[in-house]
Amino acid sequence: MLGIIRVLTTEDKQLLQEHSVLLNKKQGILSESRCIPDQPYGIFNEATYNVAEEKIVQLAHDWAASQEIDALTISCAADPALDLCRERIGLPIIGAGEAGALEACKLSEAVGVLGLTPEVPKRMRDILGKRLVGQLVPEEVVNTTDLLEEDAIEKAVAAVKQLMEQGAEVILFACTGFSTIHLKESLQEEIHIPIIDLVEAQGRAYQNHLERRNGR
Repeated sequence: MLGIIRVLTTEDKQLLQEHSVLLNKKQGILSESRCIPDQPYGIFNEATYNVAEEKIVQLAHDWAASQEIDALTISCAADPALDLCRERIGLPIIGAGEAGALEACKLSEAVGVLGLTPEVPKRMRDILGKRLVGQLVPEEVVNTTDLLEEDAIEKAVAAVKQLMEQGAEVILFACTGFSTIHLKESLQEEIHIPIIDLVEAQGRAYQNHLERRNGR
């Protein structure tokens, strides 16, 4: 089973397990989601990134020790604590941003990134390199909770169309909150280029791990 670490703190069980539900529905993957404490707005700047790292490592350590899971994924585009977890935890560790960026590189030389911050997360940016043709944040969206507002999808669609005008041939999400609001499905009604959803990318990375483990 895959363990999913969420960086948005919530007591809403449905919201917390949303990524697990999506992975099971779309890819048949069994998983459980747990969140770090005291971050009700998730990670959206350097300060929230820094304070989250040790929380993520601690959760990963405790969860791995329980032997309930065979891999972990950090479901955040910024890949916080990814290297630390890989150094300290004896399980395969997937990063959402890394998984999505690697997929984008296989699809096109022109990638547009839709995220929550003006800058593309560093690991994602480093992987994309010259393939990155633009990055945008939906208007008036500052953190992941803003995506739950009524007009968030409309604003995200408008931003994606701008990225396409800048030359993007693939759209890469830089926020797992877009999965929570099912943004990919809404976009596909109007946008006809590949869209990489980070939750789905994590699922494919986990499936690749299982195939390697099973010698396929």
